[in-house]
Amino acid sequence: MPPPIFEIDELLRLVINELVETSPRSAVAFALTCRSLEEPTLSSLWKRQRSLLQLVKVLPQHTWIEGRGYPRSIVSDRNPPPGHILYQFPQAIEHDPTPNDWDRLQRYASWMRELSFRWEDGITDDTLSRLSCHSPDGVLCPKLEQLDWEFDLSRAPLSFFPLFFSSNLKRVTLRTRSPRFEVPPEALVSLAEVVSCLPSSLEHMSIMCGPAPRALEDTMSSFVCGCGSSLSSFGSSVPLSEAAFHHLMRLPNLRSWVAVHEPPRTLPPVAFPSLEELHLGGAALPWIHLLAARGEGEFRNGLAPAPAAITDTNINGTLRVLHCPRNTPVDMMLLSSISSFRNLVVLYVANDCCNDRGSCGFRLTDGDVEDLAVALPSLAFLGLGGACSYNSCQTTVSSLLSISIHCLELRFLEIHFNTRTIVSDIQRLLDGGSGRGKLRCELRVLIVGRLPLGVRGDEDIEAIAMGFADIFPDLKVLPAHCLNFGSWDGVAYKLRCS
Repeated sequence: MPPPIFEIDELLRLVINELVETSPRSAVAFALTCRSLEEPTLSSLWKRQRSLLQLVKVLPQHTWIEGRGYPRSIVSDRNPPPGHILYQFPQAIEHDPTPNDWDRLQRYASWMRELSFRWEDGITDDTLSRLSCHSPDGVLCPKLEQLDWEFDLSRAPLSFFPLFFSSNLKRVTLRTRSPRFEVPPEALVSLAEVVSCLPSSLEHMSIMCGPAPRALEDTMSSFVCGCGSSLSSFGSSVPLSEAAFHHLMRLPNLRSWVAVHEPPRTLPPVAFPSLEELHLGGAALPWIHLLAARGEGEFRNGLAPAPAAITDTNINGTLRVLHCPRNTPVDMMLLSSISSFRNLVVLYVANDCCNDRGSCGFRLTDGDVEDLAVALPSLAFLGLGGACSYNSCQTTVSSLLSISIHCLELRFLEIHFNTRTIVSDIQRLLDGGSGRGKLRCELRVLIVGRLPLGVRGDEDIEAIAMGFADIFPDLKVLPAHCLNFGSWDGVAYKLRCS
């Protein structure tokens, strides 16, 4: 019998959640201490599952064996080839799980609320078919609320999606293992069937399946047009019709959006949703300039002039997270638009110009960076592209000081700055007393990447570390590329010892 204190449900849940988060083994031991503690503890332990294999392992051990160096799996051959895994139920009738075994699996499945289905799990169609046959009404997890399904293009068991089609399903993510490759026709058919059967009451929907498959446009557009006010997060690599996009813009509770396509030719005369997160990829960069315009006139997206439809853009004040597409030019045109989103907390530009041939793609000056820091004082994460080895940018350590003074909440920084004269630049800052007496941010990590650091001895390393300690008092980590790790590691060591 459990202690009387556990009769208070709130305290019992608090203890169980702490055990599940910190020590799952201890949670299992806790569940075995008393029958009355078993149900609440195991239900919390099984709430989130990263693999369907864990559920399969609930069945008796004689129905599956250990693959060589791989997770355990249900197999149809007791002597599989070395290194080969077969994720199947045994075909021999005498090894088939009993009804009680299936009941036990169903009990565990009923506790699952979140499931990640990965291609590397190796669950075959035969396994899914057997699970479906032994699930009431063909639904394996009747109370599932969130499903993250990653499928392999070579074999897409999407036809078994109804196995997880719970009436409580609220969040669905569908993505391919290889997003750079096109989805084959047979997989497109299954994917279209899955999208068409999704409930319109979803809160989150994301489908990322490689290069824009036009074959899914009608199906995806129909789904979007049927969505109601419950949808708060949406992302799709599938292009939408103008009617679907116009409907999406009118959803009052949309807060997170992943866009990979450029704006449509026409926009409805309504305010854009008050987004909090905006993730842009592919050809979606013009959205930044369009949303920042705030109805100041026509915007040309490269196809045709669009009317000034966004006359009441709440997004300028509500946006907290902004991810820009890969290889976005980091220049004043970009920053002048980004600066209008005054409450940004996370700004990330996926630009790594070390892969370019010819010149550095970072085109800002110290003054430009200071203007950005003044405009966005709430930044906690700032990534303006991985620094390259050209060392030809115009920004210096002065830009780091501007960021430290104006962005007091900053904890992570990735930015180009020229290191050719870094020792003298730092000495000039220290001697000039720039920013003296002003608060500094509590930056923990400064990514230096491929940024070269030519030093002539310990004195230079000591000077650089002293300057960084003045600019970022809490800085301890300087992740660098292996080619120039030694010099930066010496600076990081001095910072940790200071």
